[in-house]
Amino acid sequence: MIQRIIVLAILIGVMFVIVHTEIIDRVNHVSPTLVLGFLLLAAYSTGFVLEKVKLPKITGYIVAGLVFGPYVLRLTSKESIVDLSFINSLALAFIAFCAGGELKISSIRKKFKSIFSQVISQTIVVFVGVAALVFFLLDFMAIYTDIGFSNRIVISLIFGVISVARSPSSTIAIISETSAKGTYTDSVLSITVVIDVVVILLFGIVLSFCQVIVAGNGSIDWTFVFILLIEILVAFITGVFLGQGIVYLIQHVRVEFPIVIIGIGFLVIKFSHLFSSYIQDHHNLSLNLEPLLICMSAGFTVQNFSKFGREFLVKMDRISLPIYVVFFAIIGASINMEVMKTAWIFGVILVCARLAMLYIASFLSGIVSGDNPLHYSHYWLGFITQAGVSLGLLTEIVRRFPTIGIPIQSLLIAAITINQLIGPIAFKYALIRVGDANR
Repeated sequence: MIQRIIVLAILIGVMFVIVHTEIIDRVNHVSPTLVLGFLLLAAYSTGFVLEKVKLPKITGYIVAGLVFGPYVLRLTSKESIVDLSFINSLALAFIAFCAGGELKISSIRKKFKSIFSQVISQTIVVFVGVAALVFFLLDFMAIYTDIGFSNRIVISLIFGVISVARSPSSTIAIISETSAKGTYTDSVLSITVVIDVVVILLFGIVLSFCQVIVAGNGSIDWTFVFILLIEILVAFITGVFLGQGIVYLIQHVRVEFPIVIIGIGFLVIKFSHLFSSYIQDHHNLSLNLEPLLICMSAGFTVQNFSKFGREFLVKMDRISLPIYVVFFAIIGASINMEVMKTAWIFGVILVCARLAMLYIASFLSGIVSGDNPLHYSHYWLGFITQAGVSLGLLTEIVRRFPTIGIPIQSLLIAAITINQLIGPIAFKYALIRVGDANR
């Protein structure tokens, strides 16, 4: 541990000299490659140090990105983090492959009643509970003046739907780090992935409803919801064909698997964007394929409709460490501390309310479905983290509702940041408590 701390101190010292002395003037800017190398080494060392005090490694990766990023020690710039955003996209594609690969039909079938009950109860309880709380707290938030009743409803519904979203990436990273295996682990992962799909559809319905309230025209655009369903269906079908292609590659192509899977992830992302642009330009249709759903469906296909499911996950696990390190370090570096300074109090209130709703929903659903009491009393600890999907939905909110969207974005970023910091710690604790860790 002492050696890692010394290495970390040397890395910080060297980066500080490069960034804060005349050296930086000679090279004009810190290159993204240098920032990537620094974050990779510094985050890995920080994760190792925090692991020794029983904290999850990914918490160390996030903390390293936060502390060494553009808002605290400023060893990296905002521009360099933006330049590295494409790595986040590739990492999310990789994690989506893993999420699909971890879903086994046999496990879902055995726990279908429990999973279905948890998904329904958590979606309803968290959505309604958080929305109701925000509705009554808006007068105390001091971010809107003379807010009307219709805008109050819109803002409350948006807060509610974002609170439902989860982070499969963090869930998978903790499962991988702790070598967890068991009924509790399978249930948490399955529920997390299914809710992330549900929240995309729910988000479309809520946004369509909110636009009707804001516009005051009295009619909901169900076409938007129908297009969302088509997008999800097309993404899953595309993923099935992609999964079959991966099976063929595993069988017949003898190349390094990391190159194959990263290349496939890159192609999926580019294909999704190009396909959406083509449909928009040539047919005037807005059809946006979600690359993460495609990758998730592909992993699910490999796991459940071929004999290479286990081999696929083993190959993915071998290359997961550097991907997780960079991904969570960049997430940490992207956390806007200026927003946190102004919105952290409401962020804490929102986090506490969401935790209470998660606990109530998990506990009641567990009793109804007859789950193991040890499991349903710890389910909520596995559902705290929020990241990629939540932040992506916030961007869409700002685009649709620029007037009320920016304050919403600031407050929810504060809450998501807190959830992302405490969630991995809580989930690791739960895996140890139920006995699924290190199996």
